Amino acid sequence: MIKNLRQLEGYTAVRFLREFESENWTGSGLDYLLAKIDRSGSVCRVSGSGHPRTARAIGNCGNVTVVEEMALSQEDKPRTHRTVRQIA
Repeated sequence: MIKNLRQLEGYTAVRFLREFESENWTGSGLDYLLAKIDRSGSVCRVSGSGHPRTARAIGNCGNVTVVEEMALSQEDKPRTHRTVRQIA
């Protein structure tokens, strides 16, 4: 609805706030949304935006295993653990 009113009728954030008083919208939130509609023509998330996935989230079990081996002392080799800086 907001997208259509913006593109077809040229609604501004102030006009949205005046005509839809019952909604709990903020001016800054509408400004952000309208700028996104103007920029891309959509309100969908752009692929590639956001925080990159971590090595653990990717599913690489090898990283988890390597860190576990570095971080923990071996039972038959006491005091072979690594510090956080050494692991990094």
